[in-house]
Amino acid sequence: MSARIDAERRIVDRYRCMADASRRMLDAARTDDWDRVCEVEKECVRLIDELSTMGDLAPTDPSLRREKIELMKRVLADDAEIRLLTQPWLKKLDAMLRSPDTAARLGRAYGSLSSQG
Repeated sequence: MSARIDAERRIVDRYRCMADASRRMLDAARTDDWDRVCEVEKECVRLIDELSTMGDLAPTDPSLRREKIELMKRVLADDAEIRLLTQPWLKKLDAMLRSPDTAARLGRAYGSLSSQG
């Protein structure tokens, strides 16, 4: 086996890991387990960092190329659904942070931002 094919297989394996992680993030988002989403997101960041150091070769082997494309499509589809699921949560968080009660509590806890300079 050539060194290039070996490298291509390792890269596709990282994409497999990324697709598995994105599916776990989606499963966690579907159950409103946002702590788990954040935990798995850290794993995805690590995988992306690994890929960036490996040099993302376009596989010369047709089956590896097809697999990589399918894995990328899965990750993108999962990401799109995760974004849809986070929108209501983010709106709720935004409303909570903007409420007068929250602003007053934050002001008491951290002091007035306007007095700092």
